[in-house]
Amino acid sequence: MIKYKGIAARQFFILTFGLTIGTSILVTPSGLAHTAREDAWIASLCSLLINILMVVLYIAIARLYPGKTIFQMNELVLGKILGKAMSLIYLFYFLILTGTLLGNLGFFITSEMMPETPIEAIQILFLIAAIMCARMGIIILARVGELMFPWIVFLFMVLLLSLIPQIDWNHIKPILEDGWIPVANAGFHSSMFQELIVLMVFLPLVKGERKGEKALLWGAVAGGIVLSVTVLLSVLILGIEQTENSTFPAFALAKTINVGNFFQRVEGILITLWVLTFFIKISLLFLSILHGIKTVFRLKEQNHLIYPLSVLFIIVAWNTYINTVYVANIIQQVWASYAFLHLLVIPFGLYLIGLSRTKILKSK
Repeated sequence: MIKYKGIAARQFFILTFGLTIGTSILVTPSGLAHTAREDAWIASLCSLLINILMVVLYIAIARLYPGKTIFQMNELVLGKILGKAMSLIYLFYFLILTGTLLGNLGFFITSEMMPETPIEAIQILFLIAAIMCARMGIIILARVGELMFPWIVFLFMVLLLSLIPQIDWNHIKPILEDGWIPVANAGFHSSMFQELIVLMVFLPLVKGERKGEKALLWGAVAGGIVLSVTVLLSVLILGIEQTENSTFPAFALAKTINVGNFFQRVEGILITLWVLTFFIKISLLFLSILHGIKTVFRLKEQNHLIYPLSVLFIIVAWNTYINTVYVANIIQQVWASYAFLHLLVIPFGLYLIGLSRTKILKSK
């Protein structure tokens, strides 16, 4: 593996942006529309606000323990045994998340594009790309992200401009008919699917501590804005019923593009946009798991773990993404609370303990 030499702030911004969008761009509109109805776009802004607050919390923790990853912080704050146990809890969370994402990828490609292709073939093919990235390291992923980013922005702008003529502003009326409670609930639920805690593994690698913090914050903001715009367009164009009932509303949205009966059937643009950001997200998860195992078990080398982990990812994907009904129930009833524990509860606890220790040491 190429040795870590540091990530530029702009590269870290792109990684944060890609992680934030990830799979969320395809499925977020449906979940928000189910709870918040016509106010789904307001709920997406609430989700963005919650993500910003989470990033502020992560930055505060990073300042208490500069140069340390989330796995190293666990041991510093909780001690060797409890810290390792906490790190193993996070590793399990990242493992389940990676397997679920692979399952999501396979289901989307086989159901919407290549129905006769075995889902296992799609997942294994994509996992091979992630394996190559894991062998090369975070520096190469950051450079690949730089190459991808202009295309991601360009493709999103093409989608945005092509969809504007179809907007129907009546689809978002009435505003706040049921009050703020459904909007807040939907926003909170949605904010649990960006998993920005993963970036706490790579923040110490960014050249310039303050620059890395700004890149993390603005990357989350930029990704959140893209998601909010996607949700708004889904409601304005598809309407609330189709947005709520579609498995992949953003894909259905791209299918509606028709400019002058010439520029149409360009949903491949959205697929390309999604695959690029998905690759960034799953590669970051892969690398974070490798780093976590190396830290917990004090390993000198982590390359030999890549292939066994890959097999484990496939097994998890085949056993967690059973069908869309099962996954939808898990997402609606279980996942938000489970993710909340890892994204907010535990980090906030680490921050309080770390802050208390710092004040005690200063008082002495």
